[in-house]
Amino acid sequence: MKALIRLLIVVVMAGCATNPATGRRQLILMSEQEEIQIGRQSDAEIRQQMGLYDDPQLQAYVRQVGQKLVAGSHRQHLPWTFAVVDEPAVNAFAVPGGFIYLTRGILPFLRSEAELAGVLGHEIGHVDARHSAEAYSRQLGAGLGLVLAGILVPETQPLQGLAGAGLSVLFLKYGREAELESDRLGVQYASRAGWDPRGVPGMLTTLARLDEASGSTRGIPNWALTHPPAADRVERVQEVVAQASTAKGIVNENALDRYLDGLVFGDSREKGIVRGNEFLHPVLRFAIRFPEGWQVMNTDEQVAARRDENSNHIMLLQLAQGSGPLQQVAPAQMANAGWQQLNGQQASINGLDAYVGTYQGRVNNVDVRLRAAHVRAGNQTYVVAGLAPVGEFASAEPTFTAAIRTFRSLSAAEADRIQPNRIDFRIARAGDTWESLAREQGVVSAATLAIMNGRDPSSQPKPGERLRIVVAG
Repeated sequence: MKALIRLLIVVVMAGCATNPATGRRQLILMSEQEEIQIGRQSDAEIRQQMGLYDDPQLQAYVRQVGQKLVAGSHRQHLPWTFAVVDEPAVNAFAVPGGFIYLTRGILPFLRSEAELAGVLGHEIGHVDARHSAEAYSRQLGAGLGLVLAGILVPETQPLQGLAGAGLSVLFLKYGREAELESDRLGVQYASRAGWDPRGVPGMLTTLARLDEASGSTRGIPNWALTHPPAADRVERVQEVVAQASTAKGIVNENALDRYLDGLVFGDSREKGIVRGNEFLHPVLRFAIRFPEGWQVMNTDEQVAARRDENSNHIMLLQLAQGSGPLQQVAPAQMANAGWQQLNGQQASINGLDAYVGTYQGRVNNVDVRLRAAHVRAGNQTYVVAGLAPVGEFASAEPTFTAAIRTFRSLSAAEADRIQPNRIDFRIARAGDTWESLAREQGVVSAATLAIMNGRDPSSQPKPGERLRIVVAG
């Protein structure tokens, strides 16, 4: 036993080192080469799953800013890469080894090149401080738990996508001190590279406004899902800003606008578009209308709709694997996912072959009943399902069935007419308000427009100023 304890002490001490970026001693149970290997594997998966935004000039611009920041970082030798992923969420993230990503969704909310440098510098700070590597080391035990869960829970179980998203948020979220460290490093790197370090508190202020207005900014996911609240970080970073530079650095307030003109805002054609309670996929050429008033969320894995935040009535749409007769494919897939079929039959939904069944199972220790249709459209098979606790299913089933019956194919002409919303610009006129602009365009809320233009939602636009707006596709 004593020999084992001595061995553990040696292993722990070998993994401890003082990080030059933070001055802290850290327990890191992976080498830098392992960190880079994990980053490369993650990068391949991110590029495949999320996809890069198709704008070579924008990608080159972000890389240029990022590489300029790297020159003043603490780990310049890493294989740094910078990319804009084709995701509508407002976010930025880093994986170990020097792989940095911005979502296209965050770009309309950055007011200047200095703020862009602040965001990238913050994410470089996470890598330099080895926050991800440190988290990996802390969570080895948790990782074993996740592996066991993956063995015990059927991989094809409906709702896995939603549960998986929750787990990823839980394990990717950095602590408050880690975020403050990265804020400080972001200020340092931006200042060293010549940008105004006030870009960091500027972008944090915008993120704080998004947090505050998250109930009214339609379609803008809350930054605080993966980051501690930004408002309490703004004041903390001001002291670092004051120390970073006495001379005002580069702001380039309008530099981003050249790349934002025409930028896709919200859902893209390639991943399908939510319009109200309808989901349309012009590339795969199908559409479905969820119940009126339900909240619809489009993710890479599935489309989910919910009556409200407190409701247990949920609908899902996702691709199904397998070929062959639907009356064989559907029951087999559902059985493999742990669902017992109560009844089922072949059907036709708007001219498409389908198999509609009722199934029962358990989700989070709750007995759940599910109405599901496997629909064959083109060379793809889709599963559209509505589920509710067994005691509530009878009242919910007509709503589920009505929504399932709206699944339809799109003609080539219909698909061509479906275009994404995009960023545009206009000059504010006398009498314009955020509310009137939002009504005129009918795409995003007044709060979103105000925040996008670097303003508090309680303010109003000034006549003659150039505004960012969102126009319908």
